[in-house]
Amino acid sequence: MTVAEEIQKLKKEKDAIILAHYYVRPEVQDVADYIGDSFYLSKIAASAKEKTIVFCGVGFMGEKREDIKSG
Repeated sequence: MTVAEEIQKLKKEKDAIILAHYYVRPEVQDVADYIGDSFYLSKIAASAKEKTIVFCGVGFMGEKREDIKSG
């Protein structure tokens, strides 16, 4: 079983959706259900019916979120 097939299997088992920022590597985007900028992906996440949301971003996004949270 390929990694992509394993991910698809886990998505079904965990009732998950994968959201990938367009800054992430192409291999991650290949298995994502939605690809876009943070605003677009946040709208998708807000209306998602799945139990689990996997958001694939890049390091500086987490740092920015922390700055906003702290400030």
